[in-house]
Amino acid sequence: VPMVTDVDQTNHSQPKSKTMKHLFNLHRKVVRIDYRNQLCSFATFATGCVVLLSLIIPYYVVQFINPGDVWDRYRLAYEQPRVHFDYRYLFLAEVALPEARSEIVTCSSFEPYNELTEQRQECGAIKVTSDDSNVDGKVDALAVSVSFNLPQEAMGLKFYTFYFFLDAVVKSRCLVTIPTIISLDKVPPPVHPFPSGTITHSGHLTSSQTVALQCPFFMRNIKSHFNHNYLPGENYTSLHQFLPPSILDEIESSNAAYFKFDPHRSHWTRDGAGEVTIRVELTVGGEDSRRTALLYNTSIWQKVAQFWMQYFSVLVVSLWIADKVKDWLFARFVIRAMEVVPWKEKYN
Repeated sequence: VPMVTDVDQTNHSQPKSKTMKHLFNLHRKVVRIDYRNQLCSFATFATGCVVLLSLIIPYYVVQFINPGDVWDRYRLAYEQPRVHFDYRYLFLAEVALPEARSEIVTCSSFEPYNELTEQRQECGAIKVTSDDSNVDGKVDALAVSVSFNLPQEAMGLKFYTFYFFLDAVVKSRCLVTIPTIISLDKVPPPVHPFPSGTITHSGHLTSSQTVALQCPFFMRNIKSHFNHNYLPGENYTSLHQFLPPSILDEIESSNAAYFKFDPHRSHWTRDGAGEVTIRVELTVGGEDSRRTALLYNTSIWQKVAQFWMQYFSVLVVSLWIADKVKDWLFARFVIRAMEVVPWKEKYN
């Protein structure tokens, strides 16, 4: 096996003159010495072992530096989803009446629910406002409100339930539509009685995830599937199925991830207009993009790229050390081989 080492070609046989003290090395020519032996020999075996160790040791060095996995099995993707409100909602309120009686005020965009409640649409038009503060084409803030008038004999609001669905699309890793529900379930008013005014709930869109998402990559076309059959439909035959807990159970049991409403504060104002307004102010992404982060499985190519970057940096040092070890073994004749010096014939 040829072996290359550096030899200084400086000619030491010539006497030094006084003028040599003022000369400097301007160039050095690298020459080589070949060490040869038969293929089936101890020298070949020893050299092969040194080379093999120089390839294996970097792997264990990387594993020692990064205990556990030498690559990431999962990666978080911080992305603001592109949300859209398509008017799928349900509102339900219970109003207190004299003599410990109560009355239900409700409205919905779901026909099966309207049929079960005898199509009682007692709310005003739902109002939606959106804001794209950084003009990137994505909604940064969304406000949805619903209003209704209390009956004349009503004493005040007892509780209310309000939810709506959004279309939320992410595409940093692959294009997927994540199920999204913004819900307030059986919330009491801030004060009793609450005859009229506005109650505002502010919060953030946040992700809830049980399993890492899978995106397709070269040679493996597998993608996480999301079930969107949780929307109230004709198969819903009882009012209980239309309530948020039932729908949330359906979403969680059939999807790896979904977006939900994380309220952080609420405020209210009272007036004498006789109208109650429930308003939801939703913040999407922005400075709180960590709330909408999703966990993805890393592809085999991402693992290879991550491992190779670490392995290659150690491999360069390992090969350099192996080369110096072979220089020492052959120069000290620890390994027997025929020494061939081709440059001697040229300069002698």
